[in-house]
Amino acid sequence: MNKNIMNKTWIWLLLIAFLCILLIYVAKKKTKWFGLMLSILFFVVSIFIVVYSKSMTSSYLILFGIFIIANIPTVIQLIIFFKYREK
Repeated sequence: MNKNIMNKTWIWLLLIAFLCILLIYVAKKKTKWFGLMLSILFFVVSIFIVVYSKSMTSSYLILFGIFIIANIPTVIQLIIFFKYREK
């Protein structure tokens, strides 16, 4: 069981590393829209998560927290995009 968790962890870490490298590559392209597409997609997904969660809770504070947590990947992608876009 413990070895299975370690294998999954390595797979997720490799996937995240690959996505970061892909984001850096796309950010360095001449057209800026390719780099922003992933961020826009993640933002739309976070809105869908909040809309879906609305049926499970009536607290707006919890929904706001879900929105903030769901947008962490969007913020990370935008940071990578603007950091490598300037160069």
